[in-house]
Amino acid sequence: MSNGPRLLKPKSFLVLCILSGFLKVADAQQSSGEKLIKADDPAQITDAVMIADIAVAKKSVDCGLFVKPPLVIQPVAPFQAGSNWLQQMTISLFNRTNKTIVFGTITLQFLDTGDCRTLPCSADQIHFGQIPAVDAYYGRTGLPLKPQHPEQPRLNWEPDQRLTIHVGDYMNEITRNVEDYLPVAAVTKVAVHLSAFFFEDGMRWISPGYSVPDPEQHGRYKYLPLNYFPGKRENNWPPGYDR
Repeated sequence: MSNGPRLLKPKSFLVLCILSGFLKVADAQQSSGEKLIKADDPAQITDAVMIADIAVAKKSVDCGLFVKPPLVIQPVAPFQAGSNWLQQMTISLFNRTNKTIVFGTITLQFLDTGDCRTLPCSADQIHFGQIPAVDAYYGRTGLPLKPQHPEQPRLNWEPDQRLTIHVGDYMNEITRNVEDYLPVAAVTKVAVHLSAFFFEDGMRWISPGYSVPDPEQHGRYKYLPLNYFPGKRENNWPPGYDR
């Protein structure tokens, strides 16, 4: 059993390095009035969930998605949009596994407030679905978690299906978190991260690996081998790519 950090595989590290190069170029190219979105996660063939598309006002944007093996990555390109562009943003996710996902989180980092690496930045975590009962415990104390969003509908995200997140549905919470740094209308750069995803049987995926609840200690997990994947690893790798 371990709750420590996990290491990236060499190929994943290479994907991340290439993506980082795209992001630096995009930052340099962004001009006044333009917006920028970065899908800021390294892709691995064991990923449970991948970002299939990010769009603003129903138009897909180039945001650094992994589009073709082994290392073909979409460029990150600035685009024109109005001040309400966050409300019009959608994030399309794909469940690559053979298991049903019932809870997920993605993180939005607002890079106008800092780069989130050398400088702190404002961020907001979007939640959807409900955490399985077997997972709903604090890791440190083992005590039951208090429901964070009991009003949210249950999620039944089946294998090989897309789920589209409408950022506009979360604007009240985003506004509260960002306005201490800058007005939401002034946001021009956002990084999107996959955070955590829970399956109906209690297993969870937090990149780069899977873990299952420890039956002897509430709130603790046992990590599975790094090469574990619930399903066919080559299935929809990446989403929509036909080998």
